[in-house]
Amino acid sequence: MNFGWEFNHLGMMVLDKEKILSHYQTIGVGVSVGPQPLMPYIEGEGEITFFKELEGNPISYKYKTGGAHNFNDGQSQIGNCQLEVYPMHPGPGMFISRYLEKKGDGINHIAFNSKDIEKDTKYFLDLGCELVFNVTINGKTVENYIDTRLHGDLMISLRPPADEWEKSWRRNNESHPLVNQWKFLGLGVCVKDINAASNYYSHLGFEKLTEIDDVKEWNISSQRFFQSGVIFELIEAEEKSIYSDSLEKRGDGVAEITFAVNDLMREIDLLGKKNVETLHISKDNKMASIASGNVGNILIKLIQNN
Repeated sequence: MNFGWEFNHLGMMVLDKEKILSHYQTIGVGVSVGPQPLMPYIEGEGEITFFKELEGNPISYKYKTGGAHNFNDGQSQIGNCQLEVYPMHPGPGMFISRYLEKKGDGINHIAFNSKDIEKDTKYFLDLGCELVFNVTINGKTVENYIDTRLHGDLMISLRPPADEWEKSWRRNNESHPLVNQWKFLGLGVCVKDINAASNYYSHLGFEKLTEIDDVKEWNISSQRFFQSGVIFELIEAEEKSIYSDSLEKRGDGVAEITFAVNDLMREIDLLGKKNVETLHISKDNKMASIASGNVGNILIKLIQNN
């Protein structure tokens, strides 16, 4: 099933926001473009509902809306991909804090704009997924998190269609002279059991692009799924794979962001001049995995644009 969503952003939970933003800008990967403007001025009543722990009763509080909507996050613009970098403290508190306590920095959700957020949310709830975070204004949902972590430890966040003010903000970010021309393709999601993960993503209604394949060159088993313009590559790593360390230390979860580039060798050379390590280049020189300096617990895969 293709929901026809529009990709909004990747959400990275971190301990030190400035360290992440500064590092990605220093190595020429992303440009810090400031906190996001989630919504314009709206009079009325807002309500936030979230789970304090991974299990248990939700906590809800109401507030008056209007005026500036202040956020504590930062945004790293990587090509046409907005990476939300949100600082949290590990330990008791929101379920996101528990994520940091267990895994450290990392991408824990992907956000889309939905034309019918209530209908699409109900679809996942009917499948047995839980709603773990929900923000409403005057009774209408403006953001939520759906718990799709069973295999892959990645949540889906839905928002209503972007208004013109948000589209303008995005266009301005992408036109920044220091932002590279990388095109976001998808995510590499490490899993301990690729067969179980495959069944789960099929159950969620994602389109299966490939069958499970043993990719000898990368020492992995891989399968790709597709949803609303984004590729989700399930990766089960062997012992000597570049992904095995992530799987061993952090378990299931996003290990890689994938981009298409116009000149792969040029990008590798530019990153090398910034002391960024290339971990592996495919034999046909069309694909490369790049280290990110152990910051953010994420690898970057670059693919030659055809």
